[in-house]
Amino acid sequence: MADRYALIVEDSADIAGMIQMLLTRMGIESQHAGNGFAALKCLEDRLPDVLLLDINMPGMSGWQVLDAIKERHPDFSFPIIVLTALADPANRLIGKLQHHVVRYMTKPFSMEELAKNVREVLGLPADGG
Repeated sequence: MADRYALIVEDSADIAGMIQMLLTRMGIESQHAGNGFAALKCLEDRLPDVLLLDINMPGMSGWQVLDAIKERHPDFSFPIIVLTALADPANRLIGKLQHHVVRYMTKPFSMEELAKNVREVLGLPADGG
């Protein structure tokens, strides 16, 4: 049984599916929320060890999700890896100013790069174990 849990907040089911397969291979349990509202609902039940957060989503942006998390869970400590197609300097700066955003990955990214970042953030060995 996986002892690590990741919440994937991503509006593309295809991308989320690939990430979930990667995390499963790494021994990390994961759940997918297709939008910000679903993500906040998931967080009511269980806080993750890492949050993989898309920024450009319909209805509620990733930045709005992060603001809502700060409001609802002011003492949260899980790291956030931003996954986004928004490579502009303004969004990168917003990411750098967010205390819990530990990585900012621009799409398209490789699954190897994502695995490396997840391992580093969770303090897992480089072999993925």
